[in-house]
Order: sequence, then structure tokens, then C-alpha cells
Amino acid sequence: MITETKNELLDKLIKAYELESAGVADAVELYYDAQKLRIMHQNKERTEAPRELTEWFNKWLHLGENLIAAKLKEWVVSDRSPVEAKWAYDQIGIGPIIAAGLAAHINIEKAQTPSAVWKFSGLAPGFDRKVKKQKLPYNARLKVLAWKLGESFVKVSGKDGATYGHLYAGFKTEEIKRNDSGAYAAAAARELATKNITDKDTKKKLESGKLTDGHLHARAKRRAVKIFLVHYWTKGREARGLDARAPYVEQILGHDGIISADENE
Repeated sequence: MITETKNELLDKLIKAYELESAGVADAVELYYDAQKLRIMHQNKERTEAPRELTEWFNKWLHLGENLIAAKLKEWVVSDRSPVEAKWAYDQIGIGPIIAAGLAAHINIEKAQTPSAVWKFSGLAPGFDRKVKKQKLPYNARLKVLAWKLGESFVKVSGKDGATYGHLYAGFKTEEIKRNDSGAYAAAAARELATKNITDKDTKKKLESGKLTDGHLHARAKRRAVKIFLVHYWTKGREARGLDARAPYVEQILGHDGIISADENE
């Protein structure tokens, strides 16, 4: 009976409610809050079988997630969303939640260069960490979205047509080769000098002058996400008739022959 009531209400809300652009950022945040609460609730160790109230609560959390996801998808594919949001949604590995969140937090007109987007996303060197008693140098919500974006690319790295997933895989191979060649010895030394490393295996790896697989994974993700954001910025700027500096990604990332935003369409 609860399932039928839930489905009927979901259909009614989807048809009746129209998400406005001004509410997209909050909708994305609410979606992830509901998801986090549901997962935390499900992962709790229980000494007895779930009671009816527990099952009811879980069903309504699912209802909330599904409703918000449906409304965000509706917004992304509608005339209310910008071109770059639709382009992002067309990429394998990016769903309506991330596509909508990027559009809500990235002001394409205000961001004069891709580095401005990186900085706001917490991906620019010197602007990626909290500093005590200082204002955050990045948008915390956007930084979380950038992290989720990277994880999405990892998940689709083996799929045909997954441009950014393939970029991640290629970058991971490059990072491993660089690490094995000793190119990251200085980075490994900095990790040891600035962090309290307690894990024996991690410490041993760093002391050998090599970064751990976790470090390489993060570096590869970061590179893929930064290129995606350059393409995202380019799409938005071009759609508005604004200046978009095409060579920027080659100059800043030092990556020759990088694909353009149009090559994966």
C-alpha cells in the first residue's frame, strides 16, 4: 500500500511542480543530502529486522531523491537551462544532477578564463584547501561536484564513447609511468614532510620516492576534470558569443594534441 501511495504522489508532484532556475542549486544540494541520509540509515548495524516505520522512512527518502532527480532532468533538457548544461548531460557518465549543479554554480559570463572556473571549483594550485581563519577560496558545493564528476569518469572509463572516462584512463597510465620513473620523488618527499603518515605501507611507498596509487588516481581524475571544465567553459562562452581562448588547455596543462570540446559530439 505504501508503494502505491508513493508512486501516485511522485507522479502528481512531477506533473505539478516546475523547478525554476533560481532553485536548482538548492535542489541539487537537497538531493545529495537525502541520498547521504538514506545511505547512512541503510548502513547502520541492526540487531533486529527493520520495523515498518524504518521501511516507510526509507521509501520516502527514495521518493524524495527520485522526485528531485526527475525535476532536475526536466530542467536540464528544457529551454530554461543553458547550452553547456545540455552539453554536459550528453556526455557519458554525467547525469542530470551533476549537469544541473555545474550550471547552478558556474557563471560562464563572469569567468573570463578556464582558470577562474578551476579556482572556483577548488582545482587551482593554492586555492584548493581551507586556510584557518580565512574565507574559503573556492565554492564548497562546486568542489564536491568536481570530485563527483571525477568519480563518474572513473566508473565509465571502460565504456565506448566515454570521452572523459577514456581521458582519465590515459592519464592514469601516464601518471604510473611518471611515478615509476621517479618524476614524483619531490612530491613524495613533501607528503612525508607535511603530513603525519601513520599507515606503514603508505609511508614505505613515499620513502621510496614514489607516490601511492591513491595519489596517482587523484591526479589522473583531476586532470580529466580540469579538461572537461575547459570544454564546458568553452561551450558556454561560444554559445553567448564571448571570447573563448582555445589554446588555453594546451598552454596550462602542457598537453599537446588535446581533444577539443567538439570532438566528442
